[in-house]
Amino acid sequence: MTDTREKIIQIAQEAIATRGYSAFSFRELATELGIKSASIHYYFPTKTQLGVEVARRYRGQLQQAFDNIENGYVNDPKKAIEGLIGVYRYEVRSSQRMTVCTMFAAEIKNLPVEIQNEMKSFYELNIGWLDHQFQKLGYENSREKACQLFALLQGGLMGAKGQNDPAYFDVVVDAAQVLLNN
Repeated sequence: MTDTREKIIQIAQEAIATRGYSAFSFRELATELGIKSASIHYYFPTKTQLGVEVARRYRGQLQQAFDNIENGYVNDPKKAIEGLIGVYRYEVRSSQRMTVCTMFAAEIKNLPVEIQNEMKSFYELNIGWLDHQFQKLGYENSREKACQLFALLQGGLMGAKGQNDPAYFDVVVDAAQVLLNN
């Protein structure tokens, strides 16, 4: 994989998280990288292909985080879930921009079907991982609990970033603790 291709993906990911998929263009990316837009088309013939690659890369980063958490807490699913909450907490505090996932979700009806499919995979990865943790904790309604916790984490992240108030996330996490203790 070339440095130029990697830089294009990184700049596109930042553009999507900052302004949204619909609000960036190859021309803007090229200007930021100091290259011609034709160079971006060499690696990604269409904006859809670039968007799909950004979504896949983002999902891969999340999978890596899940793997790290899982390896650290193999026999302690409650600690694993708390580890995921920590990942979200870090994201809340690390920047003012939204995440790629939240920006794609906001634009879902206007996204190409290929990116919509990537978003479904991203959500299923989150919910599936949480479902597995809740199963390990012995919950019969593990998928329901997983959906509830994922919704709380996503909503808490969006609310904290939207209000520029990281403490908002902590209030939401308190509600998430109720799920873990019931």
